[in-house]
Amino acid sequence: MKPCIVLMGAQHVGKTTLGKGLAEKLGVPFYDTDQIVTKTFGKHITVFTYERGAKDGYNWAETEASKILVEKLSGSKPISAVISTGSWFFQDETGIEELRKIGSLYWLDGDINLGAQRIVEEATTDESKKNPHLMTYGKFYNLYSYHLDDKVETFEDIRQSYLRVTIPSLKEFEKLADVIVRPKDASVEENVQLLYDSIVWDDKSERTAS
Repeated sequence: MKPCIVLMGAQHVGKTTLGKGLAEKLGVPFYDTDQIVTKTFGKHITVFTYERGAKDGYNWAETEASKILVEKLSGSKPISAVISTGSWFFQDETGIEELRKIGSLYWLDGDINLGAQRIVEEATTDESKKNPHLMTYGKFYNLYSYHLDDKVETFEDIRQSYLRVTIPSLKEFEKLADVIVRPKDASVEENVQLLYDSIVWDDKSERTAS
């Protein structure tokens, strides 16, 4: 069995919340590749996308974060850490192969409509609440970089933009996943237990939790 559980999934489907809960339950550290990028380079992952594009910005930064984790956790005993990856982690084969060295890939196949709602809730027209790490489009602040190519004038535009770019990614996560976990419409504690129960202790077997 590999030392780490690597969580993948769309934006705002619960990777960080459930990942932290699982790490606490297992008594191991929790790592977030986006946070490692910010800590290492002093820039949020979205800034890399804005400045250098998806391939040379986002993918490069996520891969560098993955390399840091591989160096830190190689040779560890199972299970030594829970890792949450960026929502576009699947685009970069280099980053994926790095984390496969130390972990099994768990796809959190969460409710993307809930993810869309959370994106809408973060968007604001109040400049005082502007997050310097996120993007501005029209009258809205705190949007993610993938909205920049879309016509965003209403909250519904934001929701539709999120769904439009997220739905195609689900097939990619499914292809990559060693284990698929489908969170329920339930408490965080129940879904952490669901994730815990999905752990494949024998790496020759696969399970889908739902």
